[in-house]
Order: sequence, then C-alpha cells, then structure tokens
Amino acid sequence: MQFLNPGSLWLLLLGIIPLMLYLFRRRSKKVKVSTLVFFKTLAQEHQESAWLRRLKKWLSFVLTVLMLVFAVFVLSRLIVKQDDADQYRTVVILLDRSASMEVKDGLGETRMAAAKRLLRERLKKVPEEVGVALIAYDVRPEVIQPRTLKRRELLSRLEGVETRPIAERSDVALESARMLAGLEPPSAVWHLSDHLLTPAAPGEGEGGTNTNFEGLNLRELNLGLPEISNSGITALQLRPVPLEYSRYDAYVQVALNADAPAPVKLRLNVSVGGIPSQFREVDLAPGERTGLTFRITGSRDQLLRIWLETERDDFALDDQVSLPLPDVKPILAAWIRPDESEDPYTRFALSSIQETGTFELLKGNPGSWPLSEKVDAVIFDGWLPPVWPSDIPAIVINPPGASGPVLAKKLSAPIPYDAVRVGNADHPVLFRISSGRVALTQTAVFETQGSLEPLWIAGKETVLAAGEVNGQRLVIMGFSPGLSDRLPLTASFPILMGNALFWCVDHKDGPGSAQFLSTGELAPVTGEAITWTELNGRESIRKRIPLTTDVIEMDRIGIWETDSGLRGASHLLSAAESDMKAKGEGDAGDLEYFAVESGIAGNLKLWLLSVLIVVLLLESWLFHRFAVY
Repeated sequence: MQFLNPGSLWLLLLGIIPLMLYLFRRRSKKVKVSTLVFFKTLAQEHQESAWLRRLKKWLSFVLTVLMLVFAVFVLSRLIVKQDDADQYRTVVILLDRSASMEVKDGLGETRMAAAKRLLRERLKKVPEEVGVALIAYDVRPEVIQPRTLKRRELLSRLEGVETRPIAERSDVALESARMLAGLEPPSAVWHLSDHLLTPAAPGEGEGGTNTNFEGLNLRELNLGLPEISNSGITALQLRPVPLEYSRYDAYVQVALNADAPAPVKLRLNVSVGGIPSQFREVDLAPGERTGLTFRITGSRDQLLRIWLETERDDFALDDQVSLPLPDVKPILAAWIRPDESEDPYTRFALSSIQETGTFELLKGNPGSWPLSEKVDAVIFDGWLPPVWPSDIPAIVINPPGASGPVLAKKLSAPIPYDAVRVGNADHPVLFRISSGRVALTQTAVFETQGSLEPLWIAGKETVLAAGEVNGQRLVIMGFSPGLSDRLPLTASFPILMGNALFWCVDHKDGPGSAQFLSTGELAPVTGEAITWTELNGRESIRKRIPLTTDVIEMDRIGIWETDSGLRGASHLLSAAESDMKAKGEGDAGDLEYFAVESGIAGNLKLWLLSVLIVVLLLESWLFHRFAVY
C-alpha cells in the first residue's frame, strides 16, 4: 500500500477531539422527579449492566475513530500497488485497429473487443494522477485521446475505436507513441495487437515483456489466436490486351498464411456483369503464393468480381475483389522517321494496334519537329532530336547517336543474333512475349542510366531497355525490326510495341478512368459528394457521403464514384495483412501485466468510502436506535 497524498495524514491528529470527549465526560446528576412513568420508555442501554455499558462506550469510541481514519485515508489517496504504473507520469496506449483485428475467436469475440475488455480492466489499476493517452493505428496513426487524467473521457473514446479494413504499419505508429510519451516523462507504452513488435529474447521468458525497445518502456500483449488459417487475394493487376478490343488480362495472386495448420484447396471464381465467367482450383501449402491469369471480355462499367471459396477461412475481408472495367482512353502517339520511307514491319505493328481502337498515330519527319499538337508519346525511329523533349514519354528504335538520356552509338555493321537473354521477364513491356523465339539484328549500342533496366541482352550488349530517367518513361530498342529475322513477322513485335506504348503512357487519372487503389491510400477527388457501393455477397449497399476536401482516404472496401465523374474501387490487397500469425508459446507478450485479476487494486477511495458508510450505519444502529427525542 502507498499514500499518494501523505501530506493529509496530519488530519489524524483530529482524533484527539473524540478521545478527550470520551475521557472527560461530565458525570450524571441525580434529580428528583414527581413520577417514573415516562422514564420506562428510555433507551434500553440505561437498563443494562455497568460493564456492558462501559464496553459499548469504548466500542462507540473505536468506531468514531475509525470513521475519522477512513476519511483521512480517502483524502491521502491510499492505493494498493500491484504493478509499476505509479512510477510513470504518462501511459500511452498503442492500439492496433487494422483489418486483422476483426478476426473472431471460438466465442465470437473479435480481437478488438478483447483488447477493449482488457484495457478497461487494466486501467482500473492505474492511479488517477497518471495521464493516459490513446493512439489507434492502421496504415497511419491517429491520436484518439491526448494525455488526460479523466478516465471517463478516455474510456468513452476507447469504446469509439473500431477496426478498419486497412493494412497496418506499426513502425510509424511506434514513432508517434515515442513522441507522445516524450512530452511527460517518465512514461510507458502499452501495445495491444495480434502480433508483437519485439521478438522473444533468449532467457527472458515471454517475448517482448518489459523490454526497452528503442528507448521506450514497452509493454506488449499479443491478442492473436493459437491457430488461424487465412487464404486471401494479395495482388490484382488488370490491363487491356494491346491487340484485342474489349479484352483484358487479369493477374490475380492468392496466398495462404504461413501459420496455417494444414494445406487448403481454393476455388477462385470470376464473374463479369454478374454472370459467372470462369473459375480455377488451386492447392496451396502454408506460406505458399501463386499467380493466376484470366482473359476477360467486357465493356466499360461492367462489374468484374473475383472471389475465393475454401472450407476454412478465419478472415473474409481479403477474399473478394470487385471493380468496374476501365474505359481505355486512346493513346495519341507521333511516329518520327528521318525520311519518307517507312519500315513496313513497324508500320504493320502500329496499324495492328490502331485496329483495336486504343491507339491513334501521327506520322512525320524531322522537319515536323517540334510538334504543334500535344501527344501522349513519341516514337523516334532511326532519328533523335537535337534538343531532347523531357516532358513526353518516348520510344526509341534503332538510335543513330546520342541525345538527352539516350547515350547510343550506331554500329558500322549490324550484328545478327539467333537468340536473346531476358533481363526481367516480369516487366510489363515483355508481357505475353515469347522471348525465347526472338532473333534480331543489333544496329546500335547504348548505355543504361538512371532506372533503365535491361530487358533483352544479345551477346554481352543490351538491345532492349525500359525505365525512367528524370521522371520520363523511356524504352530503347537497339535493333532494326526490318533487318531482324524471327521478330517482325511474329506476334511478339506488335505486342512489344503495344506494351511499350501502354507502359509509357500508363493512363491513370481523368474523368472516366477507374482508379484501383488499396485501402488506406489517398485519392484526389472533385465534386460535392461521393457514392460508395459496398458489396456483401450478392447484396450491395449504397451510401452517399458529402465531400468536404479534395482528397479522401480509401477507408472502406467497395466501389466509389463522385458526382463529377471520377470513379474507382478500393480493396484490401496486402500480403502482410493476409499472412496472419498464430500465437505460439512465448509469443503472448506481457500476459501477467495485462491479466484481469480479482481483488483490490489501484486507488482505494471507493472502498474506504464504502467502509466509512458501513461503520457510520453500524454505530448509529448500535447506539442510537433507542434514542428519545
């Protein structure tokens, strides 16, 4: 036990007053009266024996002194010390509210509900003069309650914290807790999540308990489940097929968490416009990821829905993705050659893309440069401008020399190659290209600088590269399509040109363009209101929200559209959030510190006041129930 305000203990000296009153009481006087009839109704204690009256007299004195002592103890703030909370001036609660905290245990209690329950009980043990702050975090932290001594206000704010379908970033949240804890030191940080920030140290028992983590006195509690199985969609990429109208390729990545107790069999379903299109079945082992590609046919605004089905899944927020098919904006490109003659193979490849309705082409020679019309991309074929345009994405074919970021030199004699090696097969420029069947003739050598990445390598030289230089997207082809063998007459070259154009331009914004974003991202918007459509199975819920700023946070899963024409979709696509961890031995955190214990703890004010009232009532009942007024 400890007195937080020991300066009030001097009031115990007031006990001298009842002591003097009981020691120096006036003796009774004998008075003659005319009748004894009325005295028969006097209190019963006057008819008791002398020793009993003397005992009750001192018992009354003891009860009076106890009432005084309890009142002084209340003013002195007597507490029962069960932990080190009274050693700090500030306690910062760091509460995880990311999507994974919505997982339920066998009793149907979510991880967030369990955290609130434990915090409510744990805060009862914290002295009232210790300030408590509350930070809730997902991808970014939010100070829900600054440091306060008002427990009711803090508990009210705690009840208002809800999980959000957003991935978490604990490193940023920890820095915010460090800043808040540093305002009123000494301080402690309580972290409640379904995972620990600090690993278990050898020989220290439970992981993360009472350790000084990067200058913080950190207490952690792992609310994860001992066994959890979660399969989810962790990535999605949708892109139009370059040479086919109204057709899209959807790449979907699915994964099973590493701590899953057993392998699972997944069924991945695809529907377009509400009509089932296709499905795939996949067997996944714990910790395994796999990618699937679907060819989809549809038109603008049709709803694409992809969802998972499996026997056991403890987390449903990452099982479904829905988005409207985007409207492909035609690309306007300029093709500049040094003479009037055209490479027939390049012209055929560009004409094939034009037939899809997603590409418009302007032709010209060096005399028409610089262009009077604004274009989305420019193709320099065998010629480079003296002054490099840094504000237009560019594709360079067979460069004759150097200009701007293109550091090239023309070969005096072209060099044929029967095959090429692939530098990065996953680059979008090489999407759906059979690089193993390519044979080409190198006509120039060039250097790769900035983020230019070699994609094709012939011999020891790079013949195809793509990347960004000073913010400008650039594709360089150090070969001539007309002089090459197994390239211009195959489907690979038109696809290569289409991929290069779509990657260089990469339309993302503008009215009519759908923005596919992960939850937690910020999106610029215009208009007066935004309408969210949240899908729950086959049901949809529409909600209209007024816009007060020109930037909104993707704080829910669904499809959105503003009254100004901007539209898009938001979904939880996070490999880290889907890879849920099971709580093993030694991963519980400081369980004893946060455990709900029975008994008396913390400030004893209510207990002392309760005892004071009981003593007062007992003293009144024992000695004053027969009083005569």
